[in-house]
Amino acid sequence: MILRDCLRTALFGLTGLLAIPIANAAATQIGVIVPDSWPDKAQAEEIRNGMLLALKTWPGQPAPTLVVKDSACDAAKAAAAARALIDAKVDVVIGGWCMLGSVPKILRDAGVPFVSTNSERLASGSDTSLQFGVVPMNLADSIASKLRTDAGLRVTATSACWIDYEQKLSDKYDAALCPTLHVDSTRWNEIAPTYTAAYRKPFTIAAARGHAAMQVALATIKQLRAGSRPATVLRDVKEVNTVLGRVRYRDDAVPDDAMQLILSAHMPRLPAREAAVLDEVMKSKGCGCAKTGECPQSKTWSSMPFVVQCAKPK
Repeated sequence: MILRDCLRTALFGLTGLLAIPIANAAATQIGVIVPDSWPDKAQAEEIRNGMLLALKTWPGQPAPTLVVKDSACDAAKAAAAARALIDAKVDVVIGGWCMLGSVPKILRDAGVPFVSTNSERLASGSDTSLQFGVVPMNLADSIASKLRTDAGLRVTATSACWIDYEQKLSDKYDAALCPTLHVDSTRWNEIAPTYTAAYRKPFTIAAARGHAAMQVALATIKQLRAGSRPATVLRDVKEVNTVLGRVRYRDDAVPDDAMQLILSAHMPRLPAREAAVLDEVMKSKGCGCAKTGECPQSKTWSSMPFVVQCAKPK
């Protein structure tokens, strides 16, 4: 009980850092662009709580100050937030929770290191950016288009799962392609009790994403304090172990299970040709055989980085 109260008091005190101006010229700042006001305020709060927990439990004191801006999941507002953070002279920026827009270019041109939490990966990532996303930009759209054409399914690759990783399927679709989030269960079990003690809430995917992003930002701050230049600091950081696994500065490999194909519990009756295509997809990309590496090979589908989800969506 004493530990829980101490944690809560410390974290609430830390929240006040968001509004405290920097008095020390050597102090460091982390800028954060979060979709606070839309589309999900509760998840935005969880993201912030995860970041604050990582910040408070970081051993590399003094802790940096956070400068938080709201993007409302809007490209123009996100761009304005990035420019405001540049004006505030932050040392590193975390953003991209629901969209990237022009933020990567704005920060690149200003020479500010950027930690992208977006589920998609830009092919032209700059030396000053580190990306959590493993799915190349627009790849999901091209696979969904192939599934629509060949299997005759109503498939979406633009659902909310690309923002929140929650794998829900709208009644409007037969299937959805969603990004896969790889979680380090050992780290999760280590962090979750502390998070719950501090906030009296369960540790969630949103909180884990915030925690992981802050770990990378803090590793960046540590490297800057050690003498790295902003232009090369992420290259010097190289990789960071987080609750979402190991995040590397340069990792262009796309995992075989980078995405999951979520199928409706009520699939339509398909013509013979389309039904045969869907059967081929299920056999070559089924999650059961994907786990064992024993899926039958398909010239069309085997090379595509997705698996069929094992469990049906609720």
